[in-house]
Amino acid sequence: MRRRPLPLVLAGAVAAGTAAAAVAAAVAPSGGPLAPAAAAAATWRLEQPAPPAGSPYKVPLGRPGDLSCWSATRCLLAVEGNAIVARGLYAYDGVEWRQLSTVCGGVADTTRIAWAGPTEFWTITEPSPPRIGGGLGLCRFRDGQVVASYSTPPESAEPFRVMTAAACNGPADCWFGGVGAQDPTGQRIGAYHLHWDGQTLTSSYAPQGRGVSDLVAAGDRYYETTYVGAQREDRETPVTLARSEDGGPETIHTIVNGSFANALFLALPRRGVPPAGTELLAADVAAWTVPWFVGGGAASGPDAPADASVARPPIAVRDAGGFYREVPLDETPFGEHDRFTDVAAVPGGTDAWATLQSYQERGSATARGRVARIGPDGTIAVQRLPAAGAGRGAAARIEFTGSDEGWMVTNAGWLFHFTDGAQRGRDADPAFARLITYRPNEALAQAIPDTPPVDDSQLFAPPPVEAPRTAEDPVPTTRRVKALMARLSKPKVDRRLRLRLSFTLRRPARVQLQAKRKGKVVARTPLRALKPGRHTLTLQLDRRRWPDALRFRTFETRAR
Repeated sequence: MRRRPLPLVLAGAVAAGTAAAAVAAAVAPSGGPLAPAAAAAATWRLEQPAPPAGSPYKVPLGRPGDLSCWSATRCLLAVEGNAIVARGLYAYDGVEWRQLSTVCGGVADTTRIAWAGPTEFWTITEPSPPRIGGGLGLCRFRDGQVVASYSTPPESAEPFRVMTAAACNGPADCWFGGVGAQDPTGQRIGAYHLHWDGQTLTSSYAPQGRGVSDLVAAGDRYYETTYVGAQREDRETPVTLARSEDGGPETIHTIVNGSFANALFLALPRRGVPPAGTELLAADVAAWTVPWFVGGGAASGPDAPADASVARPPIAVRDAGGFYREVPLDETPFGEHDRFTDVAAVPGGTDAWATLQSYQERGSATARGRVARIGPDGTIAVQRLPAAGAGRGAAARIEFTGSDEGWMVTNAGWLFHFTDGAQRGRDADPAFARLITYRPNEALAQAIPDTPPVDDSQLFAPPPVEAPRTAEDPVPTTRRVKALMARLSKPKVDRRLRLRLSFTLRRPARVQLQAKRKGKVVARTPLRALKPGRHTLTLQLDRRRWPDALRFRTFETRAR
């Protein structure tokens, strides 16, 4: 999805020829103007990067986290990697894709890209070792290097929560959105957000606690879409709402000057669809277009069935000048569990392209991908990629930089190019010319460049020098808070595949044990309110979805 900032206004009346020239200049490579458009109609074609060293064949890149372009000749792709391809970022220069970075990647479910300028961008990533956790770290790239990385230790007074969406409106204004959570004191509860103002990162909790699914910058505001639940496919965690939503979940929010607001949008009632049965999964806006929002049947929240999404067709919504209108889609091509999972507004036009998946296909690396072109009047044209032969994975991420120029990447990591065959010059900017392999380790000590930028983060700077105290000044005291959990036992699994794990809880808290496989939750215990003391949680496992990691979700509560 496009995450680069948009112009606030197009000043004055512009003649058609001048406007066309302005568009061409905006997307032209640094080496010169665009080549003349080819006469052939644009079509989708497989266009995979060259094989890695030592491999005779082109290979899939692994599950994609995000796909985003600054221009037609400058795109980024975050991949989870696999046994052959390193986890990290790929870059497109107008001619070919190649690996840009082997650092600051992460699991596909949480890795996101946000452009802050032509050679500056952020990624949501994993923290530097020994810290762990997808979506719990940030990297800031500028001019071909990682200039800063950020994460927090779990015992921090202001710990990062899992982030799943990112957008910037310039180098000094970026937002990162995440899961429904609360701060360690329990005083701030809602959807977790971080804001970068060019100097520091500041956390906040949006009052409506539904997890953020996407963020996009549009002029003087940000739009965000949300799941029904506290995060993706979370059917159990209670969602805290500062204001009741009597008509159903309000899944479009705006951020203006740091203030959160619910947009005036509710999904239209449908026979057989519960009130909390629809969620939005993606948003996009391109230059001189209005925002698009897409989704489908909810797979989170109390009305979502176990291991399925609510049966309803996909949904598309447009912003028509502050009025949010559900597009009357032609639903003939859809199954009852199909959902739009990503969207790309076509620059300068009124259409959008979306990836289309059934809930069961969402992790498939062998299904044939489906993409849909959506008209503002609801007309739909669905295509399968590849058009024939074996599937290369369900369509996962999509991005368009022009009416005849776009990209789609599948769950397996195969890239399809929508193009009319026009040849473009190579973008030779040095910021994207070499492999990036170094990242400052924020878990140890932040590396300081020889010539630090004036707007570099002060998050890890030493505290300010205190002014001399007077006799009347109270002397502050500090107390180190012990970890919430201690004395964790070794997990034990019995013949009935029941996993038991014991631990000591030092303070009252709501606790849930989750089992994950490749970053996805495959089993979980109920979220239980526990008192201090020794406890044992039991988790029922499934041989077909055997976990590779365990994780606790905890929410501290005040003792009564």
